[in-house]
Amino acid sequence: MSKNRVKLNICGCECVISSDDSESYVRSIGDEVEKAMDDITGKNERVSITMAAVITALRYCDEAHKSAGGADNLRSQIKDYLEDSSHARMEAEEARREIERLKREIQTLRARLSEGGEPAADKPAPEVRAQKPVVPGSPVQRPQAGSYSRVNPDITAEQEGFMSFFEKKNDEQ
Repeated sequence: MSKNRVKLNICGCECVISSDDSESYVRSIGDEVEKAMDDITGKNERVSITMAAVITALRYCDEAHKSAGGADNLRSQIKDYLEDSSHARMEAEEARREIERLKREIQTLRARLSEGGEPAADKPAPEVRAQKPVVPGSPVQRPQAGSYSRVNPDITAEQEGFMSFFEKKNDEQ
């Protein structure tokens, strides 16, 4: 691509710019810089063209740095979103495999059930007994299947000493 040479007049200062960008783009940038400098000199008549150029350059440099920071932030967010998406895809694939495994297991169990005779739907449901109301202070009956808690735990002396080590003692205050 050939370089375009564009002659600009910004606040009475002529300069020739050589750029790979189009002439219209370079002129629009020159017009934007001239407008920014005119705004500065219009607000304070004592500001020189050089000072207006420095202030304009500082403003555009500040905007460029903030834009670069924003772009870096967006890149970081996109990277995080892509990682999250990748993890979600992997989890979805694992879930699909688990579903397929469970479907095969269901088919196997149904085949075993049909070989064994009567289906599970024909078996009578277990009887449900009415429970007695709980009286305060009485021991609570808990089902043994799946329950691991004890109403009156048996604590050995060694365990008692270990637990008392962590308890707050009022005598030491």
